[in-house]
Amino acid sequence: MDLMKTIEERRSVKNYHQHEISREILTSLLDKAALSPSAWNLQQWKVMVVDTDEAKEKLYQAANKQIKIKDASATFIILGDLNAHDAIDNIADDWIKHGHLPQENRDGLIKSVNNFFEDDMNKRDEAVRGASLFAMNLMLISQDAGYATCPMIGFDKALVKEAFDIPDNLVPTMLITIGKGQVNNDRASRYPASTFAKFV
Repeated sequence: MDLMKTIEERRSVKNYHQHEISREILTSLLDKAALSPSAWNLQQWKVMVVDTDEAKEKLYQAANKQIKIKDASATFIILGDLNAHDAIDNIADDWIKHGHLPQENRDGLIKSVNNFFEDDMNKRDEAVRGASLFAMNLMLISQDAGYATCPMIGFDKALVKEAFDIPDNLVPTMLITIGKGQVNNDRASRYPASTFAKFV
């Protein structure tokens, strides 16, 4: 994989050809995207994969009737889990198993993480942050595999949660369409680092 080439060629594709992507391939892409970083390795992301006609229709209605929902092979509903830290006991044990944490530090880690997530803003920030890191990984991995994607924020969160029976601890962060398609115009300009970065 040529990472820079993948980054440069990734575009937000809004027009898709009819193309079926198997669930095996979609699962493989998700498995690779799960190598994303996350605070304390909490892996806050959850994903609903919308790939049937019935599910596409429901999401289409909840996403301002954007036709790419129907035309794309599938759409990922990217969710951030507010309660991901509930698994910290298991994560601590996994860290110990892999040599990342001394056994005697286990209880301290668990206490520290639980204290951090007593703050509701910390819960939400980390849920969205973890899910977003996963989402970017998923788009780059999909691009490298030959698939076009488009991140979307144009949807009604309440309707999406209702349509797919999503529990309250999962925050709809974005949608990502995936399929075969292309952009035929030039990339819009990007600000250079000199306009947004400051060395201190």
